[in-house]
Amino acid sequence: MNPPWWGIPVLLVVGAAIILGGWWWDRRRQRAASEGFTTEEDLAAAAPPPGIPEDRLGELLASRGPEPTFPAGLADRAFLTHPQRGVAAVVDPYVVVTDTDLDDERLVLHLLDAAHTHRRALVLVAPGFGPALLGTLRANHVTGRVTTVPVELADPDLLAGAATLCGSTVVPDADLRSGWWPADRRGTCAAWVADLDDSWVTPAPST
Repeated sequence: MNPPWWGIPVLLVVGAAIILGGWWWDRRRQRAASEGFTTEEDLAAAAPPPGIPEDRLGELLASRGPEPTFPAGLADRAFLTHPQRGVAAVVDPYVVVTDTDLDDERLVLHLLDAAHTHRRALVLVAPGFGPALLGTLRANHVTGRVTTVPVELADPDLLAGAATLCGSTVVPDADLRSGWWPADRRGTCAAWVADLDDSWVTPAPST
């Protein structure tokens, strides 16, 4: 005996209701599980961190010399503070220079905490950055917690020059892993401007 003709539409309606109900329940479960945490959706919707005022940025860009201070660009374009200008620009940042690849987020947690506590931007200069660590930096950057400028520079002499210019020394891997970051390792500068290829550094006024 053939089923009545109205059986097929009824089955379609019931099936659709089951699918929609399952989707709603899964979304509710995920939201409950992630309550209190920052999700990828939250990060995507977050406004970019505020950059320095446009007039100050204009002054910095106009004062750049014909050659960059270092051939060292941003590790990722997500850290551009002024995307329309194609640059990241910070003033009076903490500057940390290391000769080791930063591939473990635990290496920078104490640096991020200090920068956040003192309301300072953070410039990290290293030969390379691991993807997980960059993700941690991005999360803090796009939510405005710590404006971060990760700069890739591998040449040992230029690393030493960057540290000296900012009044510090190159931090070795062992010190980063131990969380030791004394005052003489907290370099700074008046301003650091970087694009995807180069960096221009304005030294801090001598005291």
